[in-house]
Amino acid sequence: MSAPGIGKNSLSLPDFASVTKLPKPIKALVYLIMLAVITVAGIAALAAAMVVIGQLTGAFDVFSFIG
Repeated sequence: MSAPGIGKNSLSLPDFASVTKLPKPIKALVYLIMLAVITVAGIAALAAAMVVIGQLTGAFDVFSFIG
């Protein structure tokens, strides 16, 4: 199909080439938002790893907080 937009993912992020063409203040905001998202994902992964290690060693019981 040759119609524009067919086969494109509507939720895809813009590539870095389009970000570098933005003005400096907007580019800085985009990079800050990306850094914040990566930081939150890293903290969530670290917390999940702590919970898994705590469950395996018996030092932390998730089910006591749920019930």
